[in-house]
Amino acid sequence: MKISDIEILQAIASANSMSEAAQQLYKTQPALTQAIKRLEEQLGFPLINRNNYRVTLTEKGRRFCDESAKLLVLRDDLQTLAKEFSLGNEARFNICYEPLCYQTQYNQVISDVFKQFPHTEMAITSGKRFVALEQVNNAQANLGIGPWFDLFHATGDLESIAIGEIRLGLVAKKGLLPTSVNYEQLQSFPCLAMFESGFNFDSERLAYARGAGMMKLDDIASIKSFLLSGTGFAMISLSHCQAEIDAGLLEQINVIDRQSTFTAKIHAFRKQARHHGPVARVIWDKFKHIGASYAEQK
Repeated sequence: MKISDIEILQAIASANSMSEAAQQLYKTQPALTQAIKRLEEQLGFPLINRNNYRVTLTEKGRRFCDESAKLLVLRDDLQTLAKEFSLGNEARFNICYEPLCYQTQYNQVISDVFKQFPHTEMAITSGKRFVALEQVNNAQANLGIGPWFDLFHATGDLESIAIGEIRLGLVAKKGLLPTSVNYEQLQSFPCLAMFESGFNFDSERLAYARGAGMMKLDDIASIKSFLLSGTGFAMISLSHCQAEIDAGLLEQINVIDRQSTFTAKIHAFRKQARHHGPVARVIWDKFKHIGASYAEQK
């Protein structure tokens, strides 16, 4: 079965005319007739009703035509992939970018690389806590951007760059909690938290308190939305709430008998490999520059 014969069938079905299909494909009508006859002999059933003035497909022909269209889509995808490979670029580059770490300079790096390599599809995912570590280790992501602890190196053969940090603190809607509480009092208020990834590094810093009730969400925007509605408190990146804190909508909560603010490093990381494609090399070099600037500021 030739892909070219299937392409002819698709053209005939679309045009409902042998002559129009021939013009579209820059072929002669006898060539199209021969291709359809060859295809019918291979399949063992008629594809075209030959008793009608206009060309129409048989019921089986219509069903076969619909299904065979998938082969043409696959053919086109393979041609695109081959073109990308011939250019030396990755056809797709997957980044897992944890919402807790969103920063303008990281977004700019991704944007610049996307513009530099327009034929590479950039796929960016996010979600639950430490999902970037999980996806990089499982080869679902080529690059991870997320909070980093030294023990993460033990999860796989990883290389990483320190590119910044985030400051975490307890935040609630203004007036919902006393601004200073002890740890025991804090347990009487509901807590909002991120879902954990499969690695489940649920440290004291990030799962600060269980609270009277626990609501788990998979993105920081949803947590902030529920904070603003007065649902409970959360350990959250203070930079993501600074505008609301300045506006008096949210406020930071101090725990008098425990540490309640923390600083966590942000790393860009990937699996060790002998060879990385052009996109991987460029984006890694750009994050190295950010890492060097960050190291100088410390």
